[in-house]
Parts: sequence; C-alpha cells; structure tokens
Amino acid sequence: MSSSGGNNDSNSSSNSSSSSGNIASRHDALPGLRHIRSKGSFPAGAAYLLTGPTGSGKTPYCAQFLREGMADGGSGGSCRRGMFVSLDPSHGRERLGGQQQQLLLGGNDGSTMTAELVVLKDPSPAGAGELFERIRAASPGTRIAVDSLTYLLPRMGQHETLKFAAGLYDALRSVPGATSITTIVPAGEFSDAVASIFDGVIQLKFEDQGNELVRSIRLLSLKGAYHSPVWAQFRILEDGRLAFGFDPPEAEVKKCKLCDKPIAAGKAAYDSDSSAFHPHCLETYRKLSDIYGASVIYAVVPAGVINANFFFIDIVGLSDPAMSVEKQIKKIEVLNSLIMATEAMAGTPRDKRIVLPTGDGMAIGFLLNPELPLQLSIQLHRKLAAFNRNAGSRDEAIGVRIGLSSGPVFVVSDVNNNQNVWGPGIILARRVMDIGDDRHILIAGGLAEALINLKDEYRAAIKLVSADFRIKHGQSIKVYSAFASDYGNPATPSRLAAVEQQR
Repeated sequence: MSSSGGNNDSNSSSNSSSSSGNIASRHDALPGLRHIRSKGSFPAGAAYLLTGPTGSGKTPYCAQFLREGMADGGSGGSCRRGMFVSLDPSHGRERLGGQQQQLLLGGNDGSTMTAELVVLKDPSPAGAGELFERIRAASPGTRIAVDSLTYLLPRMGQHETLKFAAGLYDALRSVPGATSITTIVPAGEFSDAVASIFDGVIQLKFEDQGNELVRSIRLLSLKGAYHSPVWAQFRILEDGRLAFGFDPPEAEVKKCKLCDKPIAAGKAAYDSDSSAFHPHCLETYRKLSDIYGASVIYAVVPAGVINANFFFIDIVGLSDPAMSVEKQIKKIEVLNSLIMATEAMAGTPRDKRIVLPTGDGMAIGFLLNPELPLQLSIQLHRKLAAFNRNAGSRDEAIGVRIGLSSGPVFVVSDVNNNQNVWGPGIILARRVMDIGDDRHILIAGGLAEALINLKDEYRAAIKLVSADFRIKHGQSIKVYSAFASDYGNPATPSRLAAVEQQR
C-alpha cells in the first residue's frame, strides 16, 4: 500500500441519488463506479469481494477506495474513518517496522489522511476471533479494506479459509453503514464459493500489450440487483492514483475465443476468465460443462463448425455405491472393447469420427452418413446380449442406454491437441439418452425422421414415443425409440411414462 495522492473519479458515484435507506450516497460508492455501473441504485454499507490476478491493481484500488471514502467525508463534512486490515502476518513486521498502527494516505490537496492499520498476526480461530472483534468495534460508516484472503490459503487450507471469509463478512456487515472491500486472487471453484458470501464481486484483469500493461475493471455481480457487467479500463498513475475510463492508444479488435472472428465494438460478452465472445458463442461455450465438466472450458481453441451424427452412451447403474471401483473399471473396459469391435466403428476411418470418453460411457461423433449411430447401437446391443448371456453373475452383466442425434457442433482442440466437440448436436444426444432406461435406443426427432424416410427397415424399427417432451431450458423435442427382437427396449421410458401420468 503506497502513500499517494487521491483521485476525484468518485464523481463515479453520481448515479447514487440518496444517502438514506438502502441507496448509497457519494461516500459509499466505489472508485470508477460510473464506468462500471451506469444504471440503477447502489446498496449502502455493502461488503464487496475484489478479485484479480497478481499485478492487476488490487492493492492500489484498495488505497483509492479508502482515500476517496475518507476524503468525501460523512455528515456535516467531517472526515470519515478508514481501516486497512492486512491478513499477511508479516505485514506489520517487515513492511511497517512492526510498531506502526496507522496507514498514511495522501489527499488531493496535499494533505495526509490516516487509516487505522490492523494486522492478523495469528490465523488460528482465536486470532481470527480477535480480528473480527477489532472490526466490529469500528466506528459507524468506517470504510474498510481487507487484503488478502489469498494469504490464508497455504496456512489454513480452503475449508478453514472459507469459514474465515464467512466470519469476516459477518463482522464487516455488523459495522453500521460501513462499506468494505476484501481482496483475493482467483482460485477456481474456491474463489467462486467465497464470492457467494459477499454482496458484490468486483473483477480486475490486465493484458500485456507489449509496451504497457492495460488494466480493466468491472462490477461482476451485485446481490439483489439486476446488473449487466461491462469492462472499463484504468491506469495506475505515477503517484499511485487510479485514472478510469481512458481510451487505449490503439483501437483493440477483440476476437471471439470460440469462432475466432472479430467482435464489433461494444458487443463482446465475457466469461469468468475474462475471455471475449460473441454473445451467442458464449452461450454455446458454457454448455460444454454440461457434458465434460467445467474444467474443459478453459483449454480450448476453435477449429471449425461441422454437422455430425452422434451416439451417446452410458452404463446403467455404474454409480451404484455398492459396486466396487474394480468392477466399475472392468465394465467400462468391456464396453469400450465391444464398441470398438463393431463393424460401424471398424469401417469408419479414424479421421471421420471423434471419440470422447465421458466417465461412465462415451460420445462418438460420425462425420459420414447418418445411419452410423443407429448401426453402431444395433451392433453393440447384439454383442452385449452375447456378453451378458455368458456373464458369471448379474453384477457382471452390462446394461446401457443410448441417445442419438445429429446437428451442428464446434470442433475444438484441447491443450494436448485432442479433438473435442460440443454444440446442439451432441448436447441433444445427451439429453435424449438421459430419458432412457436400460436397453433403450432413443433418437431425437430430426435424425429419427431422416432415418425413417431413408429405409423401410428403419421405418419398421423406429417408433415415436413422445411428440412433445420438455428437456432442459424448456426446449420441446420429439423422442423416438428404435427396437426389434434382438435390440432396443420396446417399453416406454419411465420418465416419459411419468410425464404422461401427470397430464
């Protein structure tokens, strides 16, 4: 935290029109507010989480936050109190000589303001309790900056740090009229959990543009209020003040992380890692987590859009806690070997199919004719029937459910140069599969109707089981089932039967 001059960008708080009730007055607002929240009221006495990587400007922002709040004053023009809480036990000893109990902040007119300095010397429950009592004893309306929860992680672990964050929030909110900021370096799901505790989340980022670092800020979320996040750039000036809302030296053309095409000025949408997207691409991008889990989202580069035909399968009952891990692995290995032994797989060139393991099954995208997913399903059912007849026990038998669909998808390559796909085609195959029970081969309407019109044998085997089934996000689809004497399941899927009973 440096001793530096102030910045009057807190005309950023000009949106705030009241100093009473739940609307923030000028001294409750945030530095750069008018650039990151252009509409709507602002809550008074809120506790915010400030998140951003090392070097993004969190500590200078805290200094500005204290400086502006103290300079703006309270009722009657008096100077408001400020408190800087350091969660780094070495802060007092190494940075401030171990004895200093105050932090000096320079004002716009050359004057000096003094904020109380509080250091967490002991991260134990007793030490945390002592710190929380110090915070609760702060004067009403005190502006408080806490830096940084990240210091606690290596000392306390995620679980205890999360408990500390909850206790800290309670202490901050117990001070009447106090507005506060607590900082943290992003840490995936953990920082998301911490963010859920606080009233709002402010996000910082920076980009290295060769000759300078360009820093940006946005108000990511605000509890109890509609808010559309927008990024605003800011500079850290030589004297430590922050200057908001400048235009970059050269117009930056952003490219969509998914389709790699330019994004029109002001039209970019951003994911949690600050990557830029076209709005429709961001929606598709996020759906990847429905299939592969959120971790895959952060390691892809675009490779193109294709139409493909999908086979999605999982093993029924594989997650049964009574089944040993050894048996689960054995079933997955057997299923994989049976799939790869089918004529549909053996006859399809490797560069015309994409095989994606999904944990308890797999998804296969065929880039050739639309018959292949159904042919694979039929051939696999026949092989499974033979395998199950020879199984030593019911526990060794393998039951599967299959979903088929076709449609456009993005093809992406991950950091290991492995191909993945996602988009409407594969997502619908997963949704259809989820409807089924053991031995069901369920087909989404578009692919089913194309197959029915293709061959008489498909017309005889494929039957409509629901003309209007609602899946996730309220989408309505047709669902067909493929079955004959040696494959498929002629029974109505239990989920569909339950829906019919409710009508």
